[in-house]
Amino acid sequence: MNYQQLSEKMSESEGVEQSTMMGSPCLRYKGEFVGMMFEKEQSLIVKVSAQRVDEIIANGEGNEFNFTKKRFKEWVLIPLEFEEHYEAYLQEAIAYAKSKIR
Repeated sequence: MNYQQLSEKMSESEGVEQSTMMGSPCLRYKGEFVGMMFEKEQSLIVKVSAQRVDEIIANGEGNEFNFTKKRFKEWVLIPLEFEEHYEAYLQEAIAYAKSKIR
């Protein structure tokens, strides 16, 4: 399933909505950023804990996100080659957003 299909599916869950960030479509949970496609890099960006970002990069499925040369410690780029894992990464990002709101 591609990002758009996943976005539509996940926005049916309570608290999850389609929104925009940096002029691009994104997913949010109760206003908290969850994820989006970053077309420039052909990658999904998800927001998870800084420790989890490091783990994803170490296991070879992600890259550091450093937009405007500033490292976003809770954001990781998941390349299109791992698209079959996008749903799991978005679910993980939603769980992370939920943990921050409570």
